[in-house]
Amino acid sequence: MNYTMSIQLLPHHPGNSDKFSYISSSIEIIENSGMTHFVGPTETTVEGTLDELLNLVKRLNAHLADEGCDEVISNIKLIQSESDDIKIKSLLADYYEFDENE
Repeated sequence: MNYTMSIQLLPHHPGNSDKFSYISSSIEIIENSGMTHFVGPTETTVEGTLDELLNLVKRLNAHLADEGCDEVISNIKLIQSESDDIKIKSLLADYYEFDENE
C-alpha cells in the first residue's frame, strides 16, 4: 500500500506571534527524515508508510511543544492507494519539472 500525506502546521506560541519562525525547523525535521517530500507554500507533502507518516506527525508536534508552543493545529490529508500513480512526482508531473536527482 502506498501513502502520501500533506501536513500543514499551525503552531501557537504564547510569547511569539511569528508562527513562521517554527515552520522552518519543522520542515528541517521532515527533510532529515529521509522520506520523499515536497515543500509547498501552505503545506508539505510526504511519502512513506502509514506508521512513518503518523510518527512524523508525532515528532513534529513534540518538537513544537519542546519549542514552547502551547497549541498546534496539524491539518493532515492522507491518501492511501495501491497504485504507484499516487506519488508526489506523478501527481505534479504536469505542473512541475523535477531534476533527475529529486
